[in-house]
Amino acid sequence: MEFSGATGTVFCMHERHTAAVVSANLKRLRTVLGVSSRSLAQSMNELGAPMSSSGITDIESGRRGVSVDQLTCIAAALGVSPITLLTPWVADGDADPDPGAEAMLSGTSPERAEDIYLWLRGDRSLTDELLDDFEREAFRRQVNPPWTWRKK
Repeated sequence: MEFSGATGTVFCMHERHTAAVVSANLKRLRTVLGVSSRSLAQSMNELGAPMSSSGITDIESGRRGVSVDQLTCIAAALGVSPITLLTPWVADGDADPDPGAEAMLSGTSPERAEDIYLWLRGDRSLTDELLDDFEREAFRRQVNPPWTWRKK
């Protein structure tokens, strides 16, 4: 399903695009960092967010979603930023990710992976190409804490 609004076409699909990105990134990061599901589960328990190793593998396989609280605890346990789990990592095999590759998160239309990353950071709107400089700055100030853009 899709609808058009003030910000362009928005896709509202039943597919769990964000969950799929988090699942793939969790699996990739555990592999790269050499962290077992059991070790991650233990770290999660120590952080006060109990999760079994089978719960972690269920997330990685897409059988289970992740709450926002679990997402931040998983990121802390892995020593990464939550944005690392949310950013689409589009790459073939061991290749570096392609920032121009098309990806999606839930509620977004297909975008370049780099544009999704910049949106997650609050650096650009998903409709950035439609905005003038004033509107871009207004967006940045609307979505970021004042201490990130105020002069000292």
